[in-house]
Order: sequence, then C-alpha cells, then structure tokens
Amino acid sequence: MIDTHCHIDLYDNPLEIAAAAEKLAIKTVAVTYLPSHFLLASKHLTDFKHVRPALGLHPLAVKDHERELGLFAKCFRSAEYIGEVGLDFSGKNKTSKLAQEKSFATVVKHIKKTSKFVTIHSRGAEDTVLEMLRNGGAGPVVFHWFSGSKRQLSNLLDAGHRVSLNTSMSAAAKWTELVTYIPRSAILTETDGPFVRIGGRPAVPEDVDLVISWLAKSWKISHAAALQQVADNLDSLMADLRTHLERPPE
Repeated sequence: MIDTHCHIDLYDNPLEIAAAAEKLAIKTVAVTYLPSHFLLASKHLTDFKHVRPALGLHPLAVKDHERELGLFAKCFRSAEYIGEVGLDFSGKNKTSKLAQEKSFATVVKHIKKTSKFVTIHSRGAEDTVLEMLRNGGAGPVVFHWFSGSKRQLSNLLDAGHRVSLNTSMSAAAKWTELVTYIPRSAILTETDGPFVRIGGRPAVPEDVDLVISWLAKSWKISHAAALQQVADNLDSLMADLRTHLERPPE
C-alpha cells in the first residue's frame, strides 16, 4: 500500500504510527510543514525503510517561511520527497497571498530541476498553483486532497499531474462521479492523517486499504487489481519525472 500524504509528526504518538506503517511495509510519505520539522523527522526516521520524511514549506505556515527559506534550499538536495508545499487562498489565508506566492516560486525553482516526488496543497488556489508550475517548468506533481472544480481538475490532468485520494474524499458525493472521470493511471492514495478522521479517530497509513476498496468498487475490479494499479501509477509518475528532467529546455 502507498500513503503519499501523511502528517506522521502531528500524531500524539508519531513513532508508534510510523512503526506500525513500517511493519506493514506501507510506503508512507511523511510530509512536514517546515524545513526545521523535516530535519527533526529525518532524525527519528533514519532507520525506517518504508516511512520517509518529506521536505515541506506549507502555505499555512507562511509566517515562518522567510526565516526557513534558506534551510529549505540547504535540505533540498538530501530530501527524497517534497511536501507539503503549495498555496492556500481559502478564507483569511487570502491576506498572505503575495507572501505565499513568493515562497512557492522558490519551491518551483527547486523542483523544476529534480525528479523528486512532490505533493501539493492547492485549496482555493488551484489555477495559480497550476500556472506557477507550468510557467516554472516543473514536472508532474501530485495534487493532494484536490477540492477545486471539474474544469480545474481537467486542466491539471491535461498538464500531466496526478491526484491523491483519501477516505474523506471517498465519502463525498462529488467524488462518486469524479473518481470515474479521472483516468485510473492518474490516481494515487493518501490518508492525510491525522486531519482525516475515521469513526472519530485519526486516519493512519493502514487506512489506505479503505481507499483501495473504494477504488476497486468504483472501477469494478478486484481489490488486488486496484492495489496493483496504484503501485503502477507511482512507478509511472516517477518515470515521467525522470523523462521531464532529461528533456532539454524549450
């Protein structure tokens, strides 16, 4: 199983959650809010094979970006995964729009030169995120918990990007249609734990299996086939990223 977006460091018992995912060999991208959080997570996850830290610069932590941008650049080379990064123009977050865009522009400059996996936050800023990725020459990324319109979804898929789905999305009426609209090859799985909750408890990496079950039902295929499809999708994304990196600039 694959959990492309989980906030391991935000659980009450992060090491227990990480150890459980490691034991089950769940490939887990442990996203962070800031580079300083990434460094701390890296220390705790040094010996983990399946649960790996991701270098983040979360838009909701924008007040801390200025002092952490230098650290982001220093950590980028050693980071295997990038996330959570992106923009959030929802509600009161619109007031920090310019500061967010400045930070994300720096992120895009880094990711356009790499084949690293990137998980993106785009709430209320879907068009701007897509435009900045396109103008910056960045390769395909994964839009985490996408909440934009069908038009915006179509645009990001046309651009070669992917989406990751979680149990909250599977319970939402609009995704009953959208899950069959999206090409199977463009779908990955996530939990976004501990923010997503299942039966009153935080979702954990093992709950990706519930997303797989939903996909299998939606696609009318076996659970094993859905599991293999998602694994193949991750391999395909990484291959596309390598191809993008090797492509000469226009």
